[in-house]
This record gives sequence, C-alpha cells and structure tokens, in this order.
Amino acid sequence: MRFFTLPPTGVYWPYVLINANKPEKGLRYLKRWGRVEAVIVDSGVSIFRDPSVKDYPPSHLERITALYRMASLWAGEVYAVAPDYPDDYHPRSLWIGGRTNIERTVDSVIAAVDEHPEIRWLIPLQGHYGDPWSVTRCADLYRETGIADRFDYFGVASLCTSRSVREVAYAVRVAASVLPGKRLHAFGITLKALNAVGSLLHSFDSLAYTFPRAPGAGTSRTEAERERLFLEFVSKLPRNA
Repeated sequence: MRFFTLPPTGVYWPYVLINANKPEKGLRYLKRWGRVEAVIVDSGVSIFRDPSVKDYPPSHLERITALYRMASLWAGEVYAVAPDYPDDYHPRSLWIGGRTNIERTVDSVIAAVDEHPEIRWLIPLQGHYGDPWSVTRCADLYRETGIADRFDYFGVASLCTSRSVREVAYAVRVAASVLPGKRLHAFGITLKALNAVGSLLHSFDSLAYTFPRAPGAGTSRTEAERERLFLEFVSKLPRNA
C-alpha cells in the first residue's frame, strides 16, 4: 500500500502528493531528490473551504495537466486527480441548479478525461456528507457513462474531514464492493480508519503528521520538527503501507 504525502525536504519518500493550488513545495521536493517512484497531483479541492467559492477557476484543468507534465520529469508514475466537488467542507453548498456535488463531479470527470486522454487519471468517487452509502450513486453514474470501464484507479473522496472510523471504513468497504477489481485510493484517511480497511486499499494520502499535536498548538514549523513528526507518523503505519 502506497502512502502519498508532502514529505519533509530532508527525508526521501518515494510517494509524493502535490496540491494543485499550492504546488511549490512539492515541486521543490522533487527537484531536491531528483527521482521518486510516483506522484499524485491533487485536484485542489481545498479552495472550497471558502463557502463563497462554487467552482474551479476557468484555467484550473490546464493547471493540473501542466503540473502533471512537470512532475513526470522526476517520477516514474504520475497520476492526476480529476477535478471534483466535495460535500464535507460545507454540506450542500456545491449543490447547484438541481445537481448535487456527485453529478457535478461526474460531469467534471468526463470533461477532464475526454479533453486530456493522455493523462493517467485518478478518478474521485464522491458522496454526500454524512451518507457514506451515497458513493454508490457516483459509482452507478461512472458505470452508466463508461468511466468505470475506462479507468482502474478510483479514490474515495467524500471523507477527508470525517474522524469517524466507522463511517470512513464503511465508505471504503462500499467502494470496494461497487468497484470490484479496481485499485482504490483513500483521500485524507486517519490512521485508525487505515488500520480497519488498509487491506482494501492500493494507496492513501495524508498530511496528518504536520497537524497540531495538542489543542491550541501550531503546525510543525521547523524542518527538524517536521522530520521527527514524519518519521514518527511513518512508524505507526500498518505494515503493508
């Protein structure tokens, strides 16, 4: 199982996560080490943390594909996450014009993969906030539109803010059941949830090692602290990670 993250600069890690909105640190890391095994260029859904933001900028898809090509200079494999619409930051705020975040995600994915068939796409499996079963709706639409037949790498993208092990584990198990034989990625999964369903996953990503360790504490600031916390986090991963 592959663990994708933005590692501390001084520690080599073979699987690197690049945020499409803030790619500078990820690109510097690739340049620093010269070669890694694989990179995921994330779609940059963090822009929707701002409830006033309802869509990606017009040039966002081109930004993702440009980062994909840049990362290809330093990585054996590169995958780009097709732009999706989360429901967990502000539930229903991205339900627009009678279409929920699931339908908008499927439309966005189809547009991205059709416009750029040369890209290795990681297809996001979206759902509704608090309803892990809703990922089946997204999977159904992917089957109806042929996306499920065209791609073999799907990411459970509906649970990045959830700390409920039961909810996250349930969603991953549902995804595995409705997309049999596909490689599964989990976005932002916690260690506790990973221990419950890691055997079902091909990969996951997390930046949790940078998070505050106590209420009111800041994120890891110095490079030495980042390295210590990263290695501590890695030591807690399941053995197959």
